[in-house]
Amino acid sequence: MKLNSFYSKKRIVYFIVVSCIVLSALMSVKLFISYYSTGKSAQITLAKQYIEIAKSIAVGLDKDVYQKFLLSKQEDENHKQTKRYIEQYHDRINALYVYILMLDDTDISKVMVSAIPAGVEEMTIGMPCTVPVTQVRQAKNGESYFTDIIKGGHNDSYLSVGVPFYSDDGKILGVIAIDIDAKELEQISHQVLKSSFFIFVIDILFAILLLIVAFILNKWYKFRSKQDLKESEKMYISELERVIDAIKSSRHDMMNHLQVLNGLMDMQLHEKANGYLKQLTMETRIVEMSLCIKNPILIVLFRSKWEFAQSKSIQMYFETDQNEYTRVDSMDLARIYSNLLDNAIEATEAYLGDQPKQIRVICKTIGEKYVFAVENTAQLTANEQKRLFQNGYTTKKNRDALRGNGLMIIKRTVEIYKGDIYFQYEKDKVFIRITL
Repeated sequence: MKLNSFYSKKRIVYFIVVSCIVLSALMSVKLFISYYSTGKSAQITLAKQYIEIAKSIAVGLDKDVYQKFLLSKQEDENHKQTKRYIEQYHDRINALYVYILMLDDTDISKVMVSAIPAGVEEMTIGMPCTVPVTQVRQAKNGESYFTDIIKGGHNDSYLSVGVPFYSDDGKILGVIAIDIDAKELEQISHQVLKSSFFIFVIDILFAILLLIVAFILNKWYKFRSKQDLKESEKMYISELERVIDAIKSSRHDMMNHLQVLNGLMDMQLHEKANGYLKQLTMETRIVEMSLCIKNPILIVLFRSKWEFAQSKSIQMYFETDQNEYTRVDSMDLARIYSNLLDNAIEATEAYLGDQPKQIRVICKTIGEKYVFAVENTAQLTANEQKRLFQNGYTTKKNRDALRGNGLMIIKRTVEIYKGDIYFQYEKDKVFIRITL
């Protein structure tokens, strides 16, 4: 007992440790995903904001002056005027760089005019730019673009956006490009994560609560399994006792039959002995001829009930088909028929009317439905008919718990499979049909 308790406590410790590891892993993954998605959201939001700024720069740019500069591509007055214009925006929008790119037949863009921070080396006219090929092609197609985080040559990281601008005749003159310091993205991401910290804590508490609920449900399931096992043990112990009684009774009857046969043989009444023997053979083969079923649980159960009924001088007939009834758990099949037949045998044994004492058992498949039914001789009052399926009710004088709950157990089992129970009492005949 102490050893079992030790292993039980050990399993609980393992469950807690494993749960904590799984929870930590899940929370780490969630944190990483949250951080990544927050960064991407901040990146897209910031990029869209600066794309709108780039569009404003493109609208205000003097296209004629810029086109004159493109003809010379020298640091002339046209270049200086364009540079002063974009430097005004550079100072206002707090960007790393604001510049104008030229697009040619290659996939490499070139810086034509730039506004740069103080202390950074000036970009020469026609200097290749680090904008990726994908974004260059987008610009050539007349689309605005934004890049992922790019590592710069001055140990800085930045996000670049660009907007194409056109001449009066619709030709692409170049791209207004803006580089944004990646530190802004980090600040925004940190702010969003801070604001979502409360939600993150709630998620952790919710996960812990789920683990607690899972642990409680596991305990409840084990408790219910133990209860079902106890119930099954009671049913099987009761069934075993009845089988033993039936075997004793059959042995007693067989001894009587052998004595009768021995007496008839001693008296040289061979024809009567032969007739008596045939009658015995027919009686013992009734169940073999009528019982045709594949489910082993039902075969054993029906045989034992038939033996028990025979010991009570009750005839039991079977109407079965070749089916294993796999859609119903074997334990539930045993519950249904064991309780139905127990009640039928006891009610038939107590019957004092004129009808023959007999029980008819039906176990068939009709269409896609299973039909389990028992018809037996019995006498029931109107009150007994109404209360037959109530919890704990029994018509027997010996009101033990198992028998009193028999029909209620059947009802609960049928409800699990969303089946139907049909009850009829007519002319000293009780008929209960279950359809699943």
